[in-house]
Amino acid sequence: MSKNFIANDSQELYLFDLELASATVNQGLAVDEDGGQMYASQVYNELGGRYQSFVLTRTSLGGKKIDSMIFKNGGHGTSFGIEKEGGKVYIWTNMLDVDSSDNLKTQWLCRVPYLANTTISISDSRVQKIKEFPNAKRYQSPFTDPKNGLIALRITDTTGSSRFSELEVYNISDVKKGNFNNKLYTYKFTATMNESVLQGLALDNTDFYVTFGQSASDFHLFRVNLTNGSLTEQIKRPFGYAPDGAFVEGFGEPEGLFLYTDPNTGFKTLLTVIVGDAVGRRRQRLFALSSNVGVQKFIGLAAEAVQRVPLTRPDNKAKRVNNSVKSISEIMEPGSYYMTTVEGDRMTDHPMKGVAGWWLYVSGGDSGNGKSYGRHQILARNSGVYGTMFVRTVSSSGKTSPWFELSMQKK
Repeated sequence: MSKNFIANDSQELYLFDLELASATVNQGLAVDEDGGQMYASQVYNELGGRYQSFVLTRTSLGGKKIDSMIFKNGGHGTSFGIEKEGGKVYIWTNMLDVDSSDNLKTQWLCRVPYLANTTISISDSRVQKIKEFPNAKRYQSPFTDPKNGLIALRITDTTGSSRFSELEVYNISDVKKGNFNNKLYTYKFTATMNESVLQGLALDNTDFYVTFGQSASDFHLFRVNLTNGSLTEQIKRPFGYAPDGAFVEGFGEPEGLFLYTDPNTGFKTLLTVIVGDAVGRRRQRLFALSSNVGVQKFIGLAAEAVQRVPLTRPDNKAKRVNNSVKSISEIMEPGSYYMTTVEGDRMTDHPMKGVAGWWLYVSGGDSGNGKSYGRHQILARNSGVYGTMFVRTVSSSGKTSPWFELSMQKK
């Protein structure tokens, strides 16, 4: 079995949703293979101004959000690159330089240390301005192949009536010094590529991967051999359907792309994001294209990402409250619980002690951070004679509303 990725032999596998900072569509994707972390970009519209900004979210390899960073006037976030140096992660990105009236002065290829929970602009001293692109009609965005020390610049020219894109590949070590004389590879997009909607970009040594399609129903993946410019493989078919055979809420857009190489085994897996669901609640669905057993690593992570909070015990009986719990507000895990009279009397915030056992129903959390979140609680008396029920909310900080007793009538 080859460790290389072979597109024509690959299978499509949904892995898990990425937990990202914004509800907007994913744009770019990169993986710190040694560190076991992913980075994903999204347009960020909350800073205002004339030009776009983007937010970069760092997640675990299993897609769980760790933190994020905002690049003011960083553009659309179509692609970006990462680099490891001295144990730190650096981000390669295009950034816009604007004047005090918010007019575009110029744009730069920049190198920026990843700074968790920080908003940064090109005027920050920590931003290294590497190469200027003064012509606004020649847009560029970088992406990297960290394991091979390579950086690629996708340059799109809109000077004329048609759009033309090309690729330039360099050693990161040269580019950091401002040396653009040692160009390793160049590639001019084909007419078909230039006429299509560009989505994902990825680099793996001499292989260039690029996807197109406004919708994932028009998904088109090309693999290019940069040494001679030949198209070695391509996949053109609908991609990323949900189990019902359609896109989630009718929306599917191909976005971030990255060729992952397992640092321990060398197996290669192509990762891409198919965004689904409605505006304001986009799902960033990570898919693998796999032609070998390397994808099993991600399948294992996907299995752990499956919701493993049972709402009842395995025998369908209600959960029981731990003896260490002293108040109902401490109970966060969603599900159905039963408390005996003695257990209910132990709760400092029980609204009616000493009368019976009680069923407790705890809702799923609200939009909190997954460790501390608001929830809804319902207490129902275990009695066939006295129908008694209370409801309340518990905020993410643990603050409780009063118990509200529901008016109940015998029928």
